[in-house]
Amino acid sequence: FLPLFTLVGVPGAIFAPMARTYAMGITGGILFAMTLTPVLASKFVSAHHEEKENFLMRVLHKIYNPFFDAALRSPKLALVVCFIPVVLGIALFPLLGRDFMPKLEEGNLWIRATMPMSISLEKSAEYTTRMRRILRGCPEDLKVECSDQNRTHPEVITVVSQLGRPDDGTDVTGFFNIEFFAPLKPFDEWQHGLTKDKLTEQLNKELSDAFPGTLFNFSQYILDNVEEATAGVKGANSVKIFGRDIEQNETYAEQVVDVMRTVPGIADLGLFRSLGQPNVKITPNRRELARYGLNTGDVANVVQSALGGLTGNGAPIVEVYEGDKFFDLTVRWKEQYRSSLEAIREITVSTPSGAYIPLGQIAEIKQVMGPTSIYRENLQRYAPVKFSVRDRDLAGAIEEAQKKIAEQVHLPYGMHLEWEGEIQELKKVTERLAVIVPLTLLLTGFVVYIAVGNWVDTIIVLIDIPVAITGGVLALLVTGMNFSVSAAMGFNSIFGIAIQDAILVVTYFQRLRTLEGHAIEQAAREAAEKRFRPVLMTTLVAMLGLLPAALSHAIGSETQKPLAIVVIGGSLILAVLTRVLQPPLLVLAHTWMERHGKKPMAASF
Repeated sequence: FLPLFTLVGVPGAIFAPMARTYAMGITGGILFAMTLTPVLASKFVSAHHEEKENFLMRVLHKIYNPFFDAALRSPKLALVVCFIPVVLGIALFPLLGRDFMPKLEEGNLWIRATMPMSISLEKSAEYTTRMRRILRGCPEDLKVECSDQNRTHPEVITVVSQLGRPDDGTDVTGFFNIEFFAPLKPFDEWQHGLTKDKLTEQLNKELSDAFPGTLFNFSQYILDNVEEATAGVKGANSVKIFGRDIEQNETYAEQVVDVMRTVPGIADLGLFRSLGQPNVKITPNRRELARYGLNTGDVANVVQSALGGLTGNGAPIVEVYEGDKFFDLTVRWKEQYRSSLEAIREITVSTPSGAYIPLGQIAEIKQVMGPTSIYRENLQRYAPVKFSVRDRDLAGAIEEAQKKIAEQVHLPYGMHLEWEGEIQELKKVTERLAVIVPLTLLLTGFVVYIAVGNWVDTIIVLIDIPVAITGGVLALLVTGMNFSVSAAMGFNSIFGIAIQDAILVVTYFQRLRTLEGHAIEQAAREAAEKRFRPVLMTTLVAMLGLLPAALSHAIGSETQKPLAIVVIGGSLILAVLTRVLQPPLLVLAHTWMERHGKKPMAASF
């Protein structure tokens, strides 16, 4: 009837992510276990059923019993030995790196190139063609045909480029922005030893060497959209330097970039500049204007009409109608009379006396760098610095970067920094877990107390939780995984397995003590032996069920792998450690209670 249990999770699989699906599946299992299972057991399971041990269980008992006997002979020493790995695991937990979510492998590359803002469309299109050939691994000679036989990167199936802003105009960018979509072949068809990280490093080096000064950012198709939504810029993470003055913002942003270059793990580092658009600035000289009887409005009218083709009030000359359509008609000077600063300086302005004087004589005309776009958030200007984190955990890299920036970059009054992207999502998740985990433990303790009926046995049951944490932490450290939301789900799952295993042993111990009158040591021994098989079954089901997810390298396996590794590691240490830990705990705790004349109340059976 297992399909009936998991069937409840199907709507979650369709309409919700994995966490919600997992929760709905567990809810369905609890519902059926409390309603359907007792009915089926009463109908189909005989009351006189005799429990028998098979060959495998007899072998496992022979392995387990010597350790169990030694633990009962020296319970205090057994507890010390068992708690050493628990303390070690808890002490090693801070060594785990922290990520928001493992990177979901999509089987493609999304590459963004950011060139100088003043680049022309023709030059940008030429560079786009060269970049496509480099990404595909084609020979530099454009006349040589690019085929799989002469390509240095046969892992790249094809490359599709997008120059400038998208067709729907939703992204305000210029010809300096080029984006490439490169689908990849299945990993089992790649050269032996080549990984996606190594391929990314090769492509980044080849592109950077061919186009010095150009910023390249490597991501994935879906991930890029998610990162842009969370970071607010075209990058996985960003630092935003807020201030009133654009030039001042970029000055301090450059200092932030210089500091972050020294942080290991920081990659794809780049500053999105607001300044960089060449502008012609015409500043009238009021003293010279007064000499000729002119004002600034006269200069503005000449500039508007000669360069912009508009009238003095900024309107077009006339509107031309063609049926239902109409167009603004503008008249301006020919290209050769306005295409350079020298030509603009020669534009003549009429004076009230009828004389004509050149514009350069009554105004200062020069080329300056103006803003192409101004980044704003909450009515404040900012300069964004985008970056990614590779070969290191997200939290560790950003914490080091924050520390160095605080020491080396001193912002004046009125300016501040904000960190956006995955680090903010990690911070929000950590804050939620700081509330959810204690609440979960509190509710779990309340349910356990109802099940066992006294605080002594409740504590014995709850001790399995740090044991399970130890297994999960050690498993993550051994496999090189970071702590993430997926791993947190694994820890929550292993909590349930640990509590279930402990309750099976403790409640059977209470039954032997309360109903059958066994001695403490005899009850602990028999409870551990009789409940060895169901306890082993729960841990083995969890381990074997998630083993394919832990070993998988297919696309999409990255998100479920931390969960599976935590559950397998926790289940393994529960199967090995708690079987030796619980009997001495029961013996010591209940012996102490009887010695002090305190008889704990047991749950009713």
